[in-house]
Amino acid sequence: MFLLGGLGLLAGCASTSSRTSLPGVPWSAGRPAGSGAPRPIELPPVESPVRPAVGGSQTFAGAIPRSAWANGAPIPARMDPLTGISRITLHHDGMTPFFSTSQGDAAARIDAIRRAHQTQGWGDVGYHFIIDPAGRIWEGRLLQFQGAHVKDKNPGNIGIVCLGNFERQSPAPAQVEALRDFVRRVQSTYRIPAARIHTHRELGSTLCPGGALQGRINMLRQGGAFA
Repeated sequence: MFLLGGLGLLAGCASTSSRTSLPGVPWSAGRPAGSGAPRPIELPPVESPVRPAVGGSQTFAGAIPRSAWANGAPIPARMDPLTGISRITLHHDGMTPFFSTSQGDAAARIDAIRRAHQTQGWGDVGYHFIIDPAGRIWEGRLLQFQGAHVKDKNPGNIGIVCLGNFERQSPAPAQVEALRDFVRRVQSTYRIPAARIHTHRELGSTLCPGGALQGRINMLRQGGAFA
C-alpha cells in the first residue's frame, strides 16, 4: 500500500517490471485471502502540473494522450521494446474504491500510479491503457515499450487497467462497456484471439482484477464479446 495526500490509503494491482533487473512494487505478489497487508511505501511529493510532450506514440483514436495526465516523462532506458503483440491482460488498479467521473480526478489517480511505479525504478506507469468510471480510454505506457503488469509474462502483452478496486466496488456500466469495445478494437488491430485475452488472476497469484470485474468479464466472454 502507499499513502497519498487527498486519496487516503491506497493499494495497487499486482505488477512486475518488464526488466528482470528492476525491483517490483510492494504489492507485486498480490494479496490472496488470509495474507498479511503489504509493506507501505512513501510516494514522492506531488509534482508541479507540467505536461511534457511525448513523441513516438502508437495509440488508438479517441484515447486521451499520456501528455494530458502525466506530470513526469517516461524513462526509455528502463524499458524494453514491445514486440510480437499476441495477448491482452486486464487489471484493476486495486487502490481505494474510485467512483468519480471527473476527468481531472482520473488524471490525478493515473499519475499517482505512475509515480509509484517510477519510484520503484520502472520506466513509466506499468499499463498501456487505462479505463476510468466514465468510460474514457487513457493512454498509459506507450505501445512501443513492453509493459510491467504481469510477472514473467509481459513480452507481447498489452496491459489494460480499469480504475477502481473491484474487490470493494462494482465497475460502472460505462466502464464495462468501454472495456468491451476497446478490447475488441485492440483484438482487431493485432489479430488477438479470445483465448489470448486474460485477467491478471488467470496468469498469476493475485486477486486482480477483483471479483466484481472478473464476473463482468466472464459474462462478456459467455456472451461472445471477444469471439
